[in-house]
Amino acid sequence: MRVTVSILRALANQRQPVNGQELAREIDVPAGTVMCHLATLEDEGLVRSIGGAYELGMGMSLFWARYKSLVEGKIDRLNNELKQLEVDHG
Repeated sequence: MRVTVSILRALANQRQPVNGQELAREIDVPAGTVMCHLATLEDEGLVRSIGGAYELGMGMSLFWARYKSLVEGKIDRLNNELKQLEVDHG
């Protein structure tokens, strides 16, 4: 799990796609291990390959969108609770 997170963090900090060897050097993990993780991440849409180099995939945005939706839902629930308190005790 740590290797996967390290790969995703490293890719998030890149300005352009990078190859597996570069990622392996950056996170200090054997290239074969990095490539295995990249293959899985690519299968899941979290990373995409462009001519042998890798970047974050659109699947990563789903996590952000889901988290944002959850936070917005909490805000809505709390706003509704506040309104109810104002009606009950206002």
